[in-house]
Amino acid sequence: MERYLGRLPERADILVIGGGITGTSLLHHLRARGMNGVLVERAHIASGASGRNAGFLLAGVADNYADAVRAYGRSRARTIWQMTLENHDTMIEAVAGQDVDHRRLGSATLASGEEEAESLAESAQLLSEDGFEAGWDGRRLINPRDGEVNPASTVGALARLAKAGAIREGVNVTAVEASSSDVLVHADGAECRAGCVILATNAYTPLLLPQIAIQPRRAQMLASGPDASHLCDLPTYSHFGYRYWRQLPTGEVLVGGWRDTAYDEEVGYEERPTDKIQAHLDVQLKRMGAEAAVTHRWAGTMGFTESGLPLVGPVEGMPGIYTCAGFNGHGMGFAFVSAKRLVDSL
Repeated sequence: MERYLGRLPERADILVIGGGITGTSLLHHLRARGMNGVLVERAHIASGASGRNAGFLLAGVADNYADAVRAYGRSRARTIWQMTLENHDTMIEAVAGQDVDHRRLGSATLASGEEEAESLAESAQLLSEDGFEAGWDGRRLINPRDGEVNPASTVGALARLAKAGAIREGVNVTAVEASSSDVLVHADGAECRAGCVILATNAYTPLLLPQIAIQPRRAQMLASGPDASHLCDLPTYSHFGYRYWRQLPTGEVLVGGWRDTAYDEEVGYEERPTDKIQAHLDVQLKRMGAEAAVTHRWAGTMGFTESGLPLVGPVEGMPGIYTCAGFNGHGMGFAFVSAKRLVDSL
């Protein structure tokens, strides 16, 4: 992946903080509207959860559709589903011509028991009534419009669309201050005065603004070497989204999740795999019939909100500061269109 080493600008019309899928999406939409944006990232592009997830492109929120209807109401749940379908379509259109390993074969949500089966069957019915494609086969909910990508490659593809000098890596922002005229940003002893600042920092947002209610939770994964057997036909979710796996076209298997087995222990910013969770991932890999050995183990930090929906918009009491964060483990499914809606509102 290309590197974009740079420093904090002294001035910026719009400063985006965070170089994941949200930050690079924001930069793309700013440029499309003829607005001058600069993105700063403390490490490198896609170094956080955007480069550490399973690459699922799923419609809807983390909850299944029936639970989303109960939580948000029928109309809002339908709107969210349509929004995430738009996210999928427009993001892939934006990176057309670049290899991001995109496939759109659908996804499966596997019932872990009777309770989940009833909810998934209800979801299929509600989705069909609301005009969306869905199917229930007695054990799995199939969403044929879902897909998968290489997440780091997708972020890299968006980054390559930016103007020269618009992305600056190695800039560790430590504070943002609102004033009557502009926003003062501090990083590594340097200062920037920006017309406005957008925090695309997901789980790390409270480290800059503690009043933002986003909780950091760790997600763990592993990857096997290529397996000659066809072990998984679709990207699969199970146990109410807490467990997931998929097999790449080249045979490697990705397995992630199981934080429900150590829920309180998986809170915080430590991006280190643990033996406890990794043992569960190993069991699932064997259950799938994989013969290839594990080649990689890793963790990333996701940001969760109380509502289960992203926080997109101005920060109360802080003129010129906006958030586009808190994607509840579904940043790839929400960030591109959320970024567009924020940019459209500026």
